[in-house]
Amino acid sequence: MRAWLLALGMIVGGGLAIVSIVRVPDAPLPVADVIVWVDDRPVSRDSYERALAAVAADRKGGTLRNDDRERVLGRLIDQELLVGRAIELGLHERDPQLRNQLATAMIDFLVRQAEDDSRDVSDEELEAFYERERFRFERNPQYRVRVDGTALPLPEGFLIEKEIAQRLGPTAARELAELGVGEILELEGGGTLTLLERRGGGVAPFDEAREAIRAAYLRAQGEEAVRAFLDRARADSDIRRESGP
Repeated sequence: MRAWLLALGMIVGGGLAIVSIVRVPDAPLPVADVIVWVDDRPVSRDSYERALAAVAADRKGGTLRNDDRERVLGRLIDQELLVGRAIELGLHERDPQLRNQLATAMIDFLVRQAEDDSRDVSDEELEAFYERERFRFERNPQYRVRVDGTALPLPEGFLIEKEIAQRLGPTAARELAELGVGEILELEGGGTLTLLERRGGGVAPFDEAREAIRAAYLRAQGEEAVRAFLDRARADSDIRRESGP
């Protein structure tokens, strides 16, 4: 039995059971997107296709066997039956690990939904986000330095402050940021550090950082969706404290 359950998890992926539990009840799937119904609960065609893709990825040559489609569908039906019974028994309320997985799955669901809804974001919206959140796109300044009188190794070329801190310590890295080109810093423990050249820093131009801005925008939309859901859920729920923290 344990081997069969392990095979089930490997074939369809553990996350699908959780997604089944957190399916949004007021957003029913179109009939064309349902592969099978189990006690009025739909198994989506997308879940079925992803399960098939996972099986194909494990096959030599990435080719499904003749019986794979029916077998995977059978496993998804079995999974839905198990999930349904688990909910009836209240396992999702009593098992701490499952509760954590549910919370994580719900967050992932909200984030994916928000990101999908925002895929067609316009350049105007991205530019407005960029102006509001310019701090996100600040580039790390880079330094080219020379170290004398010490055996501490330092790579050639330009280094960011973090790399210098790792080799010479956070104090040297912090004080280096205040040096002018050509100025010398006395290192703790002996030796000197000379700033030869500084470059970078400041906010990356919009056109240069477009892809990073888009990715940050989508992440922000996901984060906002989670916050908005929790705010609504708190407002709509009866939350009563029996004692203080």
